[in-house]
Amino acid sequence: MDKKLFLIVFPVVFTANIFLLDFNTTIIAMPAIIDEFDLSLRLASWIILSASIVMTALLMPIGRIADLISRKTFYIFSLILALFGIILASFASNVYILILFKTISAIGTTGTSIMMFVIVTVTFPKKYQGLGLSIITTSVALGMMITPFIGGLMLDNYGWRYAYRIIGFLGIFTVLMTFLFVPKMERSEVERKSLDIIGMLYFIFIMTLFVFIINDPISFGFFSIFHSLMIIAFSVLIFLFYKYEKKQLQPILNFHNYKKPSYLWGSISRMTGFVGFSVLMFLNPIFLQKIIGLSETSVGTILLYSGTGTVIASAISGRLSDKFGHKIFTVTGMLLSATANLCLSFLANNFDLSIFTLLMFINGFGIGMWMAPNMSAVLSSIDKDQYGSVSAYLNLIRNIGTTVGQSLAATILVIFLSTGVVTAQLSDINSNSPDEILSLFINGWRTTLIISSIIVFISSFASFKTK
Repeated sequence: MDKKLFLIVFPVVFTANIFLLDFNTTIIAMPAIIDEFDLSLRLASWIILSASIVMTALLMPIGRIADLISRKTFYIFSLILALFGIILASFASNVYILILFKTISAIGTTGTSIMMFVIVTVTFPKKYQGLGLSIITTSVALGMMITPFIGGLMLDNYGWRYAYRIIGFLGIFTVLMTFLFVPKMERSEVERKSLDIIGMLYFIFIMTLFVFIINDPISFGFFSIFHSLMIIAFSVLIFLFYKYEKKQLQPILNFHNYKKPSYLWGSISRMTGFVGFSVLMFLNPIFLQKIIGLSETSVGTILLYSGTGTVIASAISGRLSDKFGHKIFTVTGMLLSATANLCLSFLANNFDLSIFTLLMFINGFGIGMWMAPNMSAVLSSIDKDQYGSVSAYLNLIRNIGTTVGQSLAATILVIFLSTGVVTAQLSDINSNSPDEILSLFINGWRTTLIISSIIVFISSFASFKTK
């Protein structure tokens, strides 16, 4: 393969791992940010949820808009916007400014994530496209394994503010590589009139309202008038969106695909699988630092083992599922993940670091076994001319599942911390807190993991139903 093609894919791979480093650094830094700004868990969760809601609401609309302008220009603009948000977030004087700039960064990250595979598909000769795409997916899998450890090291040595600035500096290097090595790409032939603008607006409002409904029902009450009105508005928007999209020749979301069992059950499995996985990734760094008292580097190392399991299993299942079918890998993977979640819930009072790390590896291994075969099952159920839109849809399902999981974890934990005989803010909790306070968090953590394991068992059942 021509060396120029490696130069094209290198900044793309580097970009993907920059944003993985940003995400994992934020996850591990949550306890430090909570302590610095004296935050409740409810408010702290918005640091991550703000990015999730942007990516969930804008993924498919931005994907359509990207077809209207120069692809290289769009990619560079998205990259600069993302880095702008990351760097300015490091100077945040309060949590609201931090959330604002993380939201801006998420808009740019959404644009770059859409364009990564497009760049390879457009610039690589057809006979090398598979190799180019495999380079990206393998590099991302390795990034998922390594970036938590790197993020932990940066946080231990420099703190979260300087960690963001280091990430921003590395990203500037990526912008320069993109200018130098990524060639100009022709703009695709898309008519502006074909854009489903109304469908995009429906979608943005629906997903935004959805996150508000599930993230903070306690502040205004589950059965309050305000919460009930939001649920009614959400239901009405879903109905109107469905009726409108069914009449469109080029809908933003094709509802006819749900008539296909593999598409329907594969989507359910994907949604519930990422709900369970995101619960674990959101809560465990807080648990390990706040309750167990581990350092950020140690937490990053544990997440490294989880990522290692994902990489190993992905390499196995990706190849063998073509030969033996996807079902054995998706069902087994989710069963392993659900069992690991359930076992983790029993470690709170008798914590053993070795067993905890082993269970995180098993969870990661299960996710790795399931992920690629699940995508393959859904994609194999549709026509080739829908591959692009359905690939965006699969990313959308992942983002929705992640958002739901994080919101679920935060809500359950807040219930335990605020509705008991003794109440506590997360910023006040550490490994030396009174037993009454620690038990509030531990009981909430255990309950959340048990619920997440049930959700992942549902994902395994949905995988079994996927043909």
